Amino acid sequence: MEVRRPFPWGEMASVAIPLIAVLVPVARMMGASALSMEEGNVLAVSAGILDGRLPHADVGYLYAPGTPWTVAGAFGVFGTSVVVERMVGLAHRLLLVWGIQRLARRWGLSTATCAALATWAILAPFGLIAYPWMAGLAFLAAGTALTLDGEDRRTAAVGAAFCGLAMVHQLVLAPAALLVVTAAFIPAEEERRTRLGTGLVAGLSPFLLHLVLVGPRAMFEGMVVDPIFRLRAGRRLPLPPDPADSGDFFARLDDFVRGPETLPGLDRPAQIAALFWLLLAGTFVLCVVAWRWRGSARNRLAIMAGVGVALLPMALQRPSPNHLKFVGAWTVAVVVVAVSVPLGRWLGHRMRHAAAPIALVAVLGGLFVVAPHHVGRFTAEAFTDRPFDRSTATVVNDGRTVPVGRGPAAEAIANEISTVVSMVDALTRPGERFFVGPADLTRTNYGDTFFYFLLPDLAPASSHLEMNPGLANHWDGGLADDLATADLLVLTPRFDGWSEPNASVRPGDPVAAALVAERFCDIGGTTTWRLLKTCGLPTRP
Repeated sequence: MEVRRPFPWGEMASVAIPLIAVLVPVARMMGASALSMEEGNVLAVSAGILDGRLPHADVGYLYAPGTPWTVAGAFGVFGTSVVVERMVGLAHRLLLVWGIQRLARRWGLSTATCAALATWAILAPFGLIAYPWMAGLAFLAAGTALTLDGEDRRTAAVGAAFCGLAMVHQLVLAPAALLVVTAAFIPAEEERRTRLGTGLVAGLSPFLLHLVLVGPRAMFEGMVVDPIFRLRAGRRLPLPPDPADSGDFFARLDDFVRGPETLPGLDRPAQIAALFWLLLAGTFVLCVVAWRWRGSARNRLAIMAGVGVALLPMALQRPSPNHLKFVGAWTVAVVVVAVSVPLGRWLGHRMRHAAAPIALVAVLGGLFVVAPHHVGRFTAEAFTDRPFDRSTATVVNDGRTVPVGRGPAAEAIANEISTVVSMVDALTRPGERFFVGPADLTRTNYGDTFFYFLLPDLAPASSHLEMNPGLANHWDGGLADDLATADLLVLTPRFDGWSEPNASVRPGDPVAAALVAERFCDIGGTTTWRLLKTCGLPTRP
């Protein structure tokens, strides 16, 4: 007689609840501003691949090449748009919460659900941008889960491949990914070792394709030399963070715009410092707990704690609110597990189902109390903003739409951008070269990369789409030679006041600025953006 297994409602709910939590704010996140340099760069670099401009070879790119190639593939299939790029970002977030859920499922479905929810609560404020770190973390979480669960050798191979893909998207995840595969490889039997090795090689194989296309020197300089040696001095922030000063420029700007802290508790700079120390303390405590763990799956918890340690350099090299959350998203999930399992034993059989929700509330509640602005307010806003609708200010050009946000300020910025784009279209012919950057080209700290995406008929005049200190303004870095070939410049002073406690405040190579002053003339624009052409050349109306 065949015995029917009951439908796994609990397993379905454990997966569905965090996935629904990701999907609920999607309509709101689609309307978020796409004017950040980071998202504009993803859009421009990915779209450029379809036009034959490769990251590391033709345009600068500071990360491993996985994200732009993935987004470019999506553009090729579904069309080039912000929506498609953000749908790729959504896929990464769904994979991430699934990976965390599966990792924690070993300690119960309730624990798995709450661990995934904790991760998403930390990362929700970043919206849906297809950011390399988010993609890499998603593949790392899913790869770790499948590798550790891989009694089926095929599952282990897929997990190792995902760990390889994590490195293809974000090279700094290599220590964490290799830790996971090595921990599974050492005690494995020969056949499983073969599967793990094959899977890892398969996951890393996109590196080989990219190497063939761009060459080893361009690839090494783009992924290693530029971000580690040239950029680091201009992006590094003090350790430990100053509790009286938000070192990150955008945190400082937010402090200025919002005025004094209105929420109870620490001031905003002190919240950043507190989150930094909590992250270090939490990671250390997790390592101690994993070492002394007497419950089930001790090796799994130890590997998860080890991954948390391997992620710490991301926060140490720049302890900004964003970087602390990037790393903390993993750590809070492991903390929820480490709290809920012994709490469940202490509560007893009747009440142990409440242990994980209590752990989730305690962990997130504690973070909200310590950082009511940087965690509490930003997470709440991610779920309460209005959906993308007609009230969202947008800029449309050549079939491409870029959301700007809501409110009078967003409307004013959208109108300015539309004016600039219309002027550029009137002053150029398809195929001509243009450059977008700061008015002070000796300090290249940030830029408006979204213009490259909005003007697809024109070619970037420089490989420096992003403006980064120590790169675009690097001595003898070639920016002046690039600008000498430009037909049009779009310059803005709005980042000239950039101030961080690092090398970004020091001017770099003055040759590009001197060339602009000597050869280019202001021909109009808006309050925020000015257009310049070579002096003495006729301009088209």
